[in-house]
Amino acid sequence: MNKPRTKAGKYIDLHEISHTYIAQETGLSMDTLTRIFTIGKKTQNPTRSTRKLILDAVKKKKPDVNPSDLC
Repeated sequence: MNKPRTKAGKYIDLHEISHTYIAQETGLSMDTLTRIFTIGKKTQNPTRSTRKLILDAVKKKKPDVNPSDLC
């Protein structure tokens, strides 16, 4: 699915972290994650609490991630 990706989307692709894993860790829906990680008409800027949930989930797989890597 060669859709354009946001910075966060590119990061999780590069480090092979799946949407499914992040959905399970955060409780966010797959639709929400797709809107956050894909550039398009429905691109969504996550709230601070959502960014924190995603960051915490990614840190479990990649402990050296910085918040700026995902924004």
